[in-house]
Amino acid sequence: MSPPASPLTIDLFCRVIDNFGDIGVCWRFARQLVRDQKCGVRLYVDDFKTFARIEPRLDPSAPRQVIDGVTILVWDEDAIGQFYNTPDLPMADAVIEAFACDLPQTVIAAMKATTPNPVWIDLEYLSAEDWVDGVHAIPSTNPMTGMKKTLFFPGFTPRTGGLSREAGLMDTIKTFQADIEGQNTWRARHGIPAIDPSIMDVSLFCYDNAPLTDLVRMIDQMGMKIRFLAPAGVAPTHRAALQDFQSGHVTLHTVPFLTQGDYDKLLWTSHVNFVRGEDSFVRAIWAGRPMVWQIYVQEENAHLVKLDAFLSRYSANLPPEDAEKLAQFTIMWNVEALEEGSTPVMRDFFEALPRLGPHARDWARTLAEQADLADQLVCFIRNQKDQN
Repeated sequence: MSPPASPLTIDLFCRVIDNFGDIGVCWRFARQLVRDQKCGVRLYVDDFKTFARIEPRLDPSAPRQVIDGVTILVWDEDAIGQFYNTPDLPMADAVIEAFACDLPQTVIAAMKATTPNPVWIDLEYLSAEDWVDGVHAIPSTNPMTGMKKTLFFPGFTPRTGGLSREAGLMDTIKTFQADIEGQNTWRARHGIPAIDPSIMDVSLFCYDNAPLTDLVRMIDQMGMKIRFLAPAGVAPTHRAALQDFQSGHVTLHTVPFLTQGDYDKLLWTSHVNFVRGEDSFVRAIWAGRPMVWQIYVQEENAHLVKLDAFLSRYSANLPPEDAEKLAQFTIMWNVEALEEGSTPVMRDFFEALPRLGPHARDWARTLAEQADLADQLVCFIRNQKDQN
C-alpha cells in the first residue's frame, strides 16, 4: 500500500483588476485548496484595500497574515525580492499566476534556479468556448525561461478543469433552500425583508454600464411585483438616477456589502440572480436558480462571442423557445441599452421563469458530477511533479 501523498505547497499570485472578480475567484480557490485538498497556500495580492471589502477579517495594513489557513502576503516587488525562496518562505511545489497576471521577475528567477523547477501554471479565465478543450492542461516550454508552463482552464466539460466547488456545497444549498425559516432568519440578520410569496426577489450584482434604470422602469410598467436586492455600491450611477423613483410594483433594497459566504446565501434565497464577471457567475450556477449573466466587456465585442458560447451550452436541453427567450434577454442586458421594443423580450423572459428554474437546478446537479477545479488542479500538479 502506497504511503499517503505529502501535502502540496502552492503560491498563488493575484492582481486585483476587475474590482472584486479576480480576487473573489482567487480567495475562494485558495481557501478550498487548504480546506479540501490540505495544501499549504500562500496568496500574494497587490490590493489589500479591495480585498478587505469581501474579507473583513483582513487587515489592510499587515503585509503578512493568515486567515482560514491561507498565508496572505502583499504583492510588493521589493519585499518579494527580499524574502521569496528563503528559509522563511521556501519555494513551493507549484506557482500559479491567476489570469496571466505576470509573475515578478525575482520569482521567475528563483523558480528557474530551483531543481526540479516548481510546476508553473497560468490559471485562465472561465470560458464555454469549444477551443478550450483542446488547449487545457498541455504543458509547453516558455521561450523566455526554458521552463514548462501550463494553461489551466476552468470550464464546463470533462476535458477542462471544471468549476470551483467546495466539498459539500450542493447539500448545503439544498438544505438552506428548503428551510424558509432559516432563510428568513439569515435575511433579518442582514436587514433583508422576509420572503413574501407575492413578491419576486431578484439579487442584483451588475456593472454600472448595465441598463438598470430602463429595466426597473419597464418592469414597473408591466406591473410585476419585484424586489431587487442589491449590495451597497453596485451600479451607483443607476442608483442615483432611481433615488426618487416611486413605484407600487418595484422596490430596490440595498443589502450591506456581504462576505463571500453571505453573498452565496443571497443567491440561494433569491428567485432570480443577476450576476457579473466570473466569481458571482459560478456561484449563481451552483445556486440552481434562473440567472442573467453580465459578462465583462472586451475589445471588438469578443465578450459577446464568449456569452453566446455559454448560452448555447447552458441552453442545450431547454425547449428551443425558452432557450431563445433566455438568450434574447441576456444579450439585451449585455448590449447596455433597452429600447421601446424591449418590453416583449423582457416579458417573455419572466414568463419562462417557471421552466428556467428546474432547468437551472438540473444543470447545476449535472455539472456537480464532474471533478471540481481544485481536485483536478492538485491531480495535475502531482502528475507533473512525478514526471520531473
